[in-house]
Amino acid sequence: MDELPIGRRVAYWRSRRNMSQQQFADTLGKSKSWVDKVERGARALDKLSTLQTVADALGIELRLLLGENAERKRTGEWLDAARIDAVRGALSRWGPARLGQAQPRLTIGDLGKAVNHAWLSYQHARYAELVRSLPRLLLDAQQVRAANPDVAEAAQRLAEAYQITSAVMRKVGPADLAWLAADRALTASQDADDHLLTGVCAAQLGYALLSQGQARHAMEVTIALAHQIAGPDPLDAPADHLSVHGTLLITAALGAATLGHVACAAELIGQAGEAAAIVDDGQNHYWTAFGPITVELARITAAIALGRGVDRVEHQQLVEHAAFRGLPPERRADYLVEAARGYLGAGDLVRAGKTLVSAERAAPAEVRNRPLGHELLAALLRRSPAASLDVLRLADELGVRV
Repeated sequence: MDELPIGRRVAYWRSRRNMSQQQFADTLGKSKSWVDKVERGARALDKLSTLQTVADALGIELRLLLGENAERKRTGEWLDAARIDAVRGALSRWGPARLGQAQPRLTIGDLGKAVNHAWLSYQHARYAELVRSLPRLLLDAQQVRAANPDVAEAAQRLAEAYQITSAVMRKVGPADLAWLAADRALTASQDADDHLLTGVCAAQLGYALLSQGQARHAMEVTIALAHQIAGPDPLDAPADHLSVHGTLLITAALGAATLGHVACAAELIGQAGEAAAIVDDGQNHYWTAFGPITVELARITAAIALGRGVDRVEHQQLVEHAAFRGLPPERRADYLVEAARGYLGAGDLVRAGKTLVSAERAAPAEVRNRPLGHELLAALLRRSPAASLDVLRLADELGVRV
């Protein structure tokens, strides 16, 4: 049934309701010829309002008319307030005094495995799973750190747990939690004896500040750390240094673009590009996925922030590039969501819809679990008189209405 053309599905449900074409046409206030053309596929049903009217006349939910089986697995589990509050509660536990004398459940080695698993889950955009597991991960990391105050790896793992929490909250939770977790990460990293870890935590803080509209502070934090990591000859540094250095420059560039500083954004992205050319694609130092393709995605994202929209040819070449397909699903889908926003801002509703659907296919949670994904879908439905069936189907699954 799901594979049938929409006209055939209309005919199927009409026959299930024991209605003739004429009776159905009368119910809709249309002609029998109109119904016949729809069922034969000679007339498109491409408006949400018309689709909803047809579904109502048939006495079915819109998703059934669009071919969505009631048993279809929904990856768009919305993250309720209770789960977010559990993360907030975990972030409120800070310092050995708050943790008491409880012995840690995990060894440092086991905690390292748990943190690495969380990073992989993040890069595959498994946000619902992460939100459920973050309170336990944070408690384990806090207890391991409290029990091993002089062990740098314990501080490292705590910093990473906070860093992951910030990254997830920036996507699905309140912006204040993303900022709080990033600040905790940066503080914990100071005891990890790893200035590159401090650098990526600073980049995460920069992104959290950007999400709160604090672009200037984001620039200040990330540029300062980028200079500290770079040294006198930044391009002579090892690849992992260059990856962190370049990630900080990209974050600063997005801050500059948000502020409208065209030349500064271009200079920072150019510097990141020089570092990326040495690192090359396919690397993932400190979970940054930094490389030339990441810099090119940042270049387009900065252009969108500057109000320049999306260059269609450049965008298409990038998403078809092998290096783009090699990026983690979260990174690909995150860029596609931004590109959809750029197309929407430029009034190209067709490409905005196609790009948002592509983002959902690359990593469903980037659209389904993010408020931004829902907002873009709602904006598309409001502005597009003939949204595609893929957009309508996705909106129906997520319960997005206008």
